[in-house]
Amino acid sequence: MRVCVFAGLFVAAGLVPVVEGQERTVIDDHFPVAYQVEIADVNGDRRPDVIAVGGNTCAWYENPTWKKRIVTTGKQSPGIISSGSMDLDGDGRAEIAIAYEFEMNRPTTGRLMLARQGARSDDSWTLVPIAEVDSIHRLRWGDVDGDHRPDLVVAPIFGRESRPPDFDGSASLRVFFTGTQPTLGKWSSAVVAGRRVIHAIEVIDADGDGRSEILTASNSGVDLFRGVSAVGISLTAGAPGTSPKRGSSEVHLGRLANGRRFLATIEPWHGSQVVVCMGKEPGSLAVGPRTMIDDTLADGHALWVADVDGDGDTEILAGHRGKDHRVSLYDLDRDRKTWTRTVLDRTVAAQDLRGGDLDGDGAPDVVTVGGSTHNVVRYRFAPHGR
Repeated sequence: MRVCVFAGLFVAAGLVPVVEGQERTVIDDHFPVAYQVEIADVNGDRRPDVIAVGGNTCAWYENPTWKKRIVTTGKQSPGIISSGSMDLDGDGRAEIAIAYEFEMNRPTTGRLMLARQGARSDDSWTLVPIAEVDSIHRLRWGDVDGDHRPDLVVAPIFGRESRPPDFDGSASLRVFFTGTQPTLGKWSSAVVAGRRVIHAIEVIDADGDGRSEILTASNSGVDLFRGVSAVGISLTAGAPGTSPKRGSSEVHLGRLANGRRFLATIEPWHGSQVVVCMGKEPGSLAVGPRTMIDDTLADGHALWVADVDGDGDTEILAGHRGKDHRVSLYDLDRDRKTWTRTVLDRTVAAQDLRGGDLDGDGAPDVVTVGGSTHNVVRYRFAPHGR
C-alpha cells in the first residue's frame, strides 16, 4: 500500500477491489454513451428502480430483475443529457423529466420534456414538451417556494454567448413550477441569477425549513441560492486556475455523526481533485478552507455521498472517466483528519453516481454508469450493524 499526502492529510491509496461486505452487480453491460443515473420507483411497487440516460436513450430497469425498458430513443429525444424522476400525480409511479438536444458547442440549443407512463409497465410513454432551455444540462427536483408541490430546477451549463475555449458568459438557472395539474406540462418558470459554467447542482432542504436550497458547482466554486429572487451566497471559491478550468465541477452536502456538515466536490471543471470543505460548526452551512483528499482523477465526473458503513459519518464516492478510470470510496477515519481511499471498481469510466436503498435492508446502495465502458453497475453494501 502506498500512502499519499494531500494538504496535510494522509490518504491511504490501497488498491483494494471492494470494501468488506460490498457486492457488485452489472445491471446493463450495453448502454453506449451512458451519462447519468438516478433511482426512483417507476412502476409503483414500492421498490426503487434505476433510470439511466445518455446518447439518445432513456431507459429504466425494474427492481429486482433489472429488466430493461426503453422510455425514449433518438427519434423522440436526441442528445439526452439529464433526467429527473418524480411522482407528480400521486399514483406512486414516477414521471420522468428529460433534458435533451444538448450539444457542447451549440449553447443556444436544448429542450425539456416530461415522459408519462402508460397503464402497464410495457406500454409506450407519452411525451409532453415543456420548454426550450438553452444549453440544458442538469435537472433536479425540490420545493423551492415551499408550497409543498414539486419544482424542477433546470441548470444550463453555458450562457448563450459562451464559446470555447473560455466559455465566457453566465448561465442562468430556471425553476419550473408544476402547478395543480403537473402532468399536463403547462408549467410556469422563473429565472435565478446565473453563474459561469454551471456543471452540477444539488437541490436539498439544507436547513429544514421546508424549502429547497440550490447548490451550484461552477467556475465560481460552490454557491447557495435560497428562492428564485435570491442572490447566490458563495460557500467556497473552489480550485484556482484559468477559466474554464477553475472552481467546482460536482457538489454534494455530507454530514458527520457530530452534526457538522461538509461540502464534497470535484474540482476544477472536469478536474482531477476530490475536495472537502468542513462546516465551521454543527448545523451550519458555512464551511472552512478546501482540503484536497485526492488529486489523481482523470476527467473527474461522478460524485455521491452516503453513510455506507453505518458509523454516522457520510462517506464520499467519486469516479472519473479518463485514463485509468475507476470508482473510489473515501472514508473519514476516527481522528477526523484522515480520509482513506478504497478503489471499488476499475471497469467503469464513471460519468455519474447516485444512491438509494434498492433492497430495503436499511443500507444505501450506489449505482454508477460508464460512458465509454457502456455499463450500469450497482454496489450493494452490507446492512448496518452486520
